Amino acid sequence: MSRTQAGFSLTELVIVTACTATLLCAAVPNIHHLNKAWLLWGEVRSLEQSLQWGKMHAISANTPMLFEVDTEQQRYCWTDPVTGRSYLESERRLARGVEITSCPKRPLRFYQHGNAAPAGTYRIEGMAGSYSVIVSPGGRIRIQKNS
Repeated sequence: MSRTQAGFSLTELVIVTACTATLLCAAVPNIHHLNKAWLLWGEVRSLEQSLQWGKMHAISANTPMLFEVDTEQQRYCWTDPVTGRSYLESERRLARGVEITSCPKRPLRFYQHGNAAPAGTYRIEGMAGSYSVIVSPGGRIRIQKNS
């Protein structure tokens, strides 16, 4: 076999394999941290979307909606303030490692015009940091990363 038809030498393959292994070892811890950050962000977005859903439902159904948070069970849901029954499709539990650490003492209520009372902040913490979901009295919902 001539030198021009030969493939890679064993030395070249070992060097490439060692470089690849080194890069993977450096990247794996970052992927683990990134996974935790995505999990936290997903739970924050889920809470924010649930609040948006309740606000829109209150406006479209022309009826108030009550948002209840159970910090012991790490779950939240929407209930009918008249009957007290919860909307089963609205119940959510937070993923393991993510928790609601603070929220308004009274349940949040969205009214027919989209305004909210009591306005407040829901703080969600995980291994990758924390976020606040803030509801203004006018019904504006926003997410803020805590430092």
